[in-house]
Amino acid sequence: MTGYAIVLASGELERVQAVSMIGSIAAASDVPVQVFATMNGLTAFERETVESGDFDVAGEAGYAMLQSEGDQVPLFTEQLTQAKELGPLEVYACEMVMDLMGNGIDDYVDVFDGVLGVSGFLQKAKDKQVLFV
Repeated sequence: MTGYAIVLASGELERVQAVSMIGSIAAASDVPVQVFATMNGLTAFERETVESGDFDVAGEAGYAMLQSEGDQVPLFTEQLTQAKELGPLEVYACEMVMDLMGNGIDDYVDVFDGVLGVSGFLQKAKDKQVLFV
């Protein structure tokens, strides 16, 4: 294994935040990480959602994160951006979901390294441990 490939299919803030924390710590430890935001996971990155803070929240931890306003834990977008400066971390948006939603890459916050289909992501992930969130 040469790192992690994380498939982010949930848009719940707690899960998106967990992916950013796992990815950040791995990248800071010089472990390669590739995140593939697909299905509802991609919706959390929509520029309008991030700017409004109108995230899907599953429970108390998510509400606590929103109330802390980044004082204790930076928002996933900031955390992923910082992690890219520390180590080998790449984030990809799912082409199919973007097409279904009628969105372009400019409709999302600027954290993505590119747009991939499932086959392109699987090609990149072939030597990595795959985690599904």
